[in-house]
Amino acid sequence: MRKKEQTTDLTLTEPEQEISDQYKFFQIDFLKAAMIFLVIFDHIVAWSVKSYIAVTLWERISIPVFLVILGFNASKSFQRKEPATLRELYSWDYFKNKIVRYIIPFLVLYVGSTMIGLFIYEFDFAAMYDGQFYPSHGIMNYFVGILPFWGPGNWFLPLLFQSILIMPLLYKAFKKSPILALILCFIIEIAIHLIVFFFIGDLYPGDVLSLKKLHILNMFRTSTLFYLSGIGLGMWFSFGYKLEHNRNFFMWIIYPISLGFIVAFQFYGFQIMIGDIPLLRGDYHFLIFPYSAFLFLLAMKFLPQKSEGRISRAISLIGKSSYHILLIQILGFGIVYAFEGTHYAITAGGAADDIIDLLVVWIFFISFGILWYKIDRKKNLLRRILYYINLFTVFPSILFFVLWIQDFWIPIPLIIILIYAIAALITNFIIKRPLKTRIFGLWTLFLLVTFVMLILQVEVFEQNEFWILLIPIGIFLAIAIIGSVIDYWPTKEIFS
Repeated sequence: MRKKEQTTDLTLTEPEQEISDQYKFFQIDFLKAAMIFLVIFDHIVAWSVKSYIAVTLWERISIPVFLVILGFNASKSFQRKEPATLRELYSWDYFKNKIVRYIIPFLVLYVGSTMIGLFIYEFDFAAMYDGQFYPSHGIMNYFVGILPFWGPGNWFLPLLFQSILIMPLLYKAFKKSPILALILCFIIEIAIHLIVFFFIGDLYPGDVLSLKKLHILNMFRTSTLFYLSGIGLGMWFSFGYKLEHNRNFFMWIIYPISLGFIVAFQFYGFQIMIGDIPLLRGDYHFLIFPYSAFLFLLAMKFLPQKSEGRISRAISLIGKSSYHILLIQILGFGIVYAFEGTHYAITAGGAADDIIDLLVVWIFFISFGILWYKIDRKKNLLRRILYYINLFTVFPSILFFVLWIQDFWIPIPLIIILIYAIAALITNFIIKRPLKTRIFGLWTLFLLVTFVMLILQVEVFEQNEFWILLIPIGIFLAIAIIGSVIDYWPTKEIFS
């Protein structure tokens, strides 16, 4: 039999693969869906509220659970393909899939968010750096995946990208000696915390040297090694996730320890301090992860592995879209931060409609995240680019509308964009008749011109000069309408 040659072509869609039922887990989709809801909750609710509702026990589990899933999914993916050597683990197919799944959406976000950020900061990159990036981040943080137009949740992306390089080696270690590999995951993470403790130490607000230390600290806190025990637990469970298995007996030991630490941390402010300096930074570390890992095992035990109902399919779609939802909420909260100076919209002593605000934000970000996920699955590259332009024009425009209407001022180009968005929604989801690519291109050009006119009205023209901007908008609207009419009704029929 002739051996099939390995392709080196990079396609921009994830490969369609038949995955056997043993590698499909509704539990994973459910957990990812639930955790992305909690991530958005974490980024909109201020600590003045969260400190009173015991979030460490239920809401702050989102990232630890994602880390466990990260290790679990990576290992299951390798098990499905059964690579034997490191060379096979670090194959082009492996990197190609990761580039398509993670890197390309990030690059799209990088370009789109930077352009939107520059518009908000009046095309002053230094102002965007000072207002959005600094002082929490420095120049060095640009090179690991922190966006120039920063938004909450951005820190997780460098961790995710670094895991692409580490996962094959980690899987190889678990295949060869799983117990030793898991122990080493904890040892390496502890070592990183000790390095941070001894070489960074305490930080003093306003001190220049402390700012440099803070930037270095954030390099560590966006490193995969800083959270390796959580990922290692996920990889361990991939070889057997039954809670009653003897191989998981150790969880009955470390889970109570973790729970005890979390209770002490949450309700009594307990931290391991040496000379008034915390030994462990934050609430994502090896004393926290076993609690979330135990919850992961409970979900794997009590939730079905396969579920095909309508609600289950919706949950699975949200779970599969969780990365794109993370990206879109980074952009969305980044825009809010640029306008308001904070991304926390729900604070202590807030109004009774805070719950409604939370529900609206959940629906808004999750809907656009799912839309982005579906865009990335389209094989027609031109249509994908057109959809990207639509996405990164309509999404911020809706937020601009919400933020600007508070000052009772809405630019006319923005109103036109919102009408366009409503028409697109009706065309795609109610009439269910998507435009042909060339007509879609004409309408996208109209949308882009309208957005440029919006920028000009905000940045250049006086308010009483807005009518000048309506001229190019009207011209391109006429072109789009005429093109649509000619395409759907041939010229002979029009003039017959």
